[in-house]
Amino acid sequence: MKVIDWLTRSAEPPISVEIEPPALGQSLADVFALLDPLVDMGIAYVDITYHAEQIVGYVEHHGMRFPVAQRKKPGTAGVAGAIRERYKFQGVEPVPHVICTGFTPYSTEEYLVELAFLGIRNVLALRGDAPKDPRGRPLPFTPAPGGYSHADALIRQIAALKQGRYVGAREGQPLDFCIGAACYPEGHHPGATLEEEVHWAKVKVEAGAEYLVTQMFFDNDVYWRFLERAHQAGLHVPIVPGLKPLTTYRHLEVLPALFGCTLPPELVRQVERFRHSPEDIRKVGIQWCVQQCQALRQGGAPSLHLYAARRAPIRDILKQLL
Repeated sequence: MKVIDWLTRSAEPPISVEIEPPALGQSLADVFALLDPLVDMGIAYVDITYHAEQIVGYVEHHGMRFPVAQRKKPGTAGVAGAIRERYKFQGVEPVPHVICTGFTPYSTEEYLVELAFLGIRNVLALRGDAPKDPRGRPLPFTPAPGGYSHADALIRQIAALKQGRYVGAREGQPLDFCIGAACYPEGHHPGATLEEEVHWAKVKVEAGAEYLVTQMFFDNDVYWRFLERAHQAGLHVPIVPGLKPLTTYRHLEVLPALFGCTLPPELVRQVERFRHSPEDIRKVGIQWCVQQCQALRQGGAPSLHLYAARRAPIRDILKQLL
């Protein structure tokens, strides 16, 4: 089933989660240990992130210095195929991410062909993070030769494949993917305005995106303001709220720094109250996320998308929601 069908035809707003592939050397069993109970609780689809390469060192050859790159979390396509096979009778769909970082149009096409061969029918198209240096610091984003700097160009390539238009062949069988994309209600870079973010969301939809998923937020008013402005701009595809529970004291600093999200003063106050009690902070974060989910559902959000990476307590949240 395609994600757009889940979003527009389901009697109840579906719930989805986003996971990461196992780190190099870890087992796919860890993924299934996370997902098995969530599938039993009725999630509809699973996003799988794609991680850019990191520079891990350099080698000298004939007087020239070459970077050595490695992906610390490989296997997005393989994880997507394994999820589809394991949960095929439950109808749970994998949604692998497709990114610009490190990809040429030809390697993008090869990756999409492999996904199609696995029976994958949904993808989420993103620019992706910049590669990192050996110390883990982001490098300036530079597209691969002939590659893309922005997600809308990637979306256009995927949309062209739906018409059977390939870059590596004169013609071919259509690859009928449902295309999702990201949007950023609080800005994807410092100083971005709400009008700019709505504009770029609309550009992605005009390129071929069928639905949008927001960056995480902790104040539902952020979502409703974005939705209202998007509708005013003529943007009427489903916009799925993306949510993550805040579960550690460190999140007060890390989440705004990494994702540009603001934290409501009341949430900060509750976390500060229990700064020396990790378990109580976890409970505060779970309850805050549950309340967000309940209010979004009551307000008519088309779905709920929960970021499940790094041991986020998604099972605890769904127990209260369901």
